[in-house]
Amino acid sequence: MKNWLIRIRKADVFLNGKQVLNNINWTMKRKENWAVVGVNGAGKTSFMKLIFGELIPIDGGEVRWFGNEEHGPLIDARKRIGFVSADYQEKYAPGTLGLDVVVSGFFSSIGLYRRAHQDQKKIARDWMDFLGIHNLSDEPIGRISYGEARRLLLARALVNRPDLLILDEPCSGLDIPTRERFLQTLEKLAKTKTQLIHVTHHIDEILPLTTHVLYLKNGAVFSQGEKGEMLTGPKLSDAFDCHIKLKKNAGRYWITESRPNKTRRSIKRPD
Repeated sequence: MKNWLIRIRKADVFLNGKQVLNNINWTMKRKENWAVVGVNGAGKTSFMKLIFGELIPIDGGEVRWFGNEEHGPLIDARKRIGFVSADYQEKYAPGTLGLDVVVSGFFSSIGLYRRAHQDQKKIARDWMDFLGIHNLSDEPIGRISYGEARRLLLARALVNRPDLLILDEPCSGLDIPTRERFLQTLEKLAKTKTQLIHVTHHIDEILPLTTHVLYLKNGAVFSQGEKGEMLTGPKLSDAFDCHIKLKKNAGRYWITESRPNKTRRSIKRPD
C-alpha cells in the first residue's frame, strides 16, 4: 500500500476562463493532518474542490487518491472523504431533525430522501454520542444554535467512517465560546483513524493534532512543511503580506501583533 492519501502534481486549474490554481504540487501522507492557510482569495476553496474532484487540472496535471497510481473512479474516492462546510448549514430545511441531518451523510444528500436502515440510525446515534450531541436527535436544525448545528454536520461527515475529513472554514460564523467548544470537539477526532485537512485563515484555530501546514498565496503553493517550521512570524508575515508576531500556548498558536508592512513612498523634490 502506498504511503499517501492525496497526491497532486503540476496542477493548473482554470475556472470561467481565469486561472485559479497555478502549478500545485502537494502530497498528504498517512498519519498526517494538514492545515491549509491563506487570506481570502488565496485559492483555498479551489484547492479543496481540486482534492474533491470538482475541479480538474488541465493537460499534464494530475490528482490521485489513496495510494492509487491509476485514475480510478472518482465516486470510489469520494466515498472515503467526509466534508464539513458552514455553507451546508443553510441548505437544510429548518424543520429537518438532527438525526435526519446526520443520517443523510450515508447518502451524501442535503436532507433525507430515502428510508434509513436501523443499523444506519444506530451508527448515526453512536457518532452523536461521541460528539456529545445525542440530545439533538429530535430537534429541528432551525431551532438549535450554530455551534450545535456545526457538530451535527461533523457527525454527518463521519457516519461513513471516512479516511479523510475536509473541514472548510468550519468555525465561520461562530462566536468565540462556541468556536472553542467546536474546536474541542475536533480534538476528539485524534482518537480516531480519520485524517484531517483544515482550511482556515485564522491561525489560532489550528489544533495541536495538526502536523503540517500549507500556505496558499495568489493561487499557488507559497510554502509547506511541518507545523513547527511553518508557524513562525516570518513565514506568516510573508504569506499574509504584513508584519506578524506569534506566541505558542497550550499547543496552539496565537497572533500577538500584526501591522501592515511599511511601504516606501517616493518623494518628489520641488523644482
